[in-house]
Amino acid sequence: IFLGSRAQSLLNETSTIILMHAVKLKGRQSKPIKKGAKRKAETPNTVLPLDQSVQNDFPSQSSNVRRVVQSTQSLKPIPPKNGCLHLKEYKENNRYTYLDNYNTIAELSMHWYRIGIPNEGVRDFDGLRRDREIILSPQKCSICSFKGDRLHACLDCVFIGCWHDQRHALKHFHGTTHTFAMDIVRLALFCFKCGDYVYDLDFETAKTLQEVRVAEKESNLKEPCAKRARYVSWQPNSEEAANISKDSTPLPCSGLRGLFNMGATCFMNAILQTFLTNPLIKNYFMTDKHNNKLCGTAGCMCCEIDNLFQEFHSGEKKPYPPCSFLHAMWLSSKELAGYAEQDAHEFYLAAINKMHSDSKESISEPLNRNGQKCECIMHKTFGGVFQSRIKCKVCNDVKTKEEPLVEWQLHLRGSPTPQKKKNGHTKASIESDANEMGDKNTLQLCLERYTAEEQIKDYKCDNCNLNYLEEGVPFNQIPASSEACTRRFSCKKLPPVLTFVVERFSREGKTTSKNEAPFEFPEEINMTKWTSLAQEVLEQGGSLDDLPDFKYNLISVVNHEGKINTGHYTVYCKNRDQWFLFDDHAVKLADIDDVLQSKRKAYLCFYIADTLEYDQL
Repeated sequence: IFLGSRAQSLLNETSTIILMHAVKLKGRQSKPIKKGAKRKAETPNTVLPLDQSVQNDFPSQSSNVRRVVQSTQSLKPIPPKNGCLHLKEYKENNRYTYLDNYNTIAELSMHWYRIGIPNEGVRDFDGLRRDREIILSPQKCSICSFKGDRLHACLDCVFIGCWHDQRHALKHFHGTTHTFAMDIVRLALFCFKCGDYVYDLDFETAKTLQEVRVAEKESNLKEPCAKRARYVSWQPNSEEAANISKDSTPLPCSGLRGLFNMGATCFMNAILQTFLTNPLIKNYFMTDKHNNKLCGTAGCMCCEIDNLFQEFHSGEKKPYPPCSFLHAMWLSSKELAGYAEQDAHEFYLAAINKMHSDSKESISEPLNRNGQKCECIMHKTFGGVFQSRIKCKVCNDVKTKEEPLVEWQLHLRGSPTPQKKKNGHTKASIESDANEMGDKNTLQLCLERYTAEEQIKDYKCDNCNLNYLEEGVPFNQIPASSEACTRRFSCKKLPPVLTFVVERFSREGKTTSKNEAPFEFPEEINMTKWTSLAQEVLEQGGSLDDLPDFKYNLISVVNHEGKINTGHYTVYCKNRDQWFLFDDHAVKLADIDDVLQSKRKAYLCFYIADTLEYDQL
């Protein structure tokens, strides 16, 4: 990691130089092993071609334990274990060295982000310790010096690029045609030609070995005198695999359980089931990121969710009464307290606001302010960014405003369905006029209407106002540019989970009505067309084919059946690639056709991003 005195001046400029020199270095590597021969114990010096200073700064490992570490020179040509044809070609062209740069960059990155760079006396490449102090700057983009997340290092050169606004990593690919880069924090391999992260067994094995070695060194630094078992790679042979399969008892399917209706609480049960089957929320609580035994906060909503996950995965199949959660909800929201029929949409917003405020990772600001900057589980799951863009056609001035996104409300065309009076007569003609208008209510059409350009009435362009004032026109006499200014909404940043709210209920005066017009929604949707990036590309004469696909898959649908004050909520949820219908305490098998046929009852639709490895926008 540390260069000699000749390159000391370069270290102060950028840490990218470190990667450049490290990639060029060729350290001592082990020789290929003959078939059937046993490898001797290896020291860290023979695992990777690394700087001697790094290896000497950490305690050497015990030599009486065999480490199964494969040298890049001992790799033999093997059939590809990946689905990326570009990676297959890359491995064939670099048959014995395709892991070298990956291992070098991974070693440097793991030391930086996991262990930290020692800043006391360090060793040069000659092995001599120098009494000086070198403090290295964090990894950053080679062009804009951005130091944030999602930095990618090219595997063919020393370039480090960002996925920030300028997307210098992508521009580097277009300028050099270097196909592969790796996330320097997560060590994930990215193919620019595929536009996605690539899974490969060889690279995944190298990643695991790096993580294990760094974990051992980190443990030795924190507890140098502690005795610990050494890691030894192991894979069962055919006989061991047969014994494991014979003598093991598979765990029963868990996580599916009904919720008792505690008195008009079907709205709460439906939303809770969407949380409990959401992969991101499930992963957060099942990995003990929030422990209700350690929290100690009274009325904590995150503790209640954590308790629900424990109950749902306890092996019990009987329906569970969420009494504790109901009590915590009543204490946190007076509007939802009591046994009156409530709205599932309002409960959804109240729940994520409360969980945001109770989360240990949340910022001090409320949910509707700068939600994209918060690290709580609710913002990281549902938080996105809307963009409002106002353009004056007279002076071509453009103003943008960003707003947080935790839901996307969709307006239905058509009037509410008829409701009979007590005497048997129907109200005035309020039939749904969607078919008469020749316009269906589909998710795609609703998004088109939401993001369509619209005229702004009584709006004065600030730039035009300045021009009028410079010409001597009084401010109160400046005409409104109602026909010259347009406004358009788009999505600036897509969240991992999109929540679409169908506007079923409308209120006029003291009368509330329900719109039961059919709303068609797909199992999969590509959101590229409705992003701010797509609008900019289209205005510049580009094509959507030049942009990556932002695909989302349906995971939950909350339905409302019946009238306004006497209705009932159910929910379809996808769990382990299987659809289920949750109707309070009852859980039934379902299929995708059942879900898509609920177009007259669909109220909230949840879609999860097909790719979750990196920020999409």
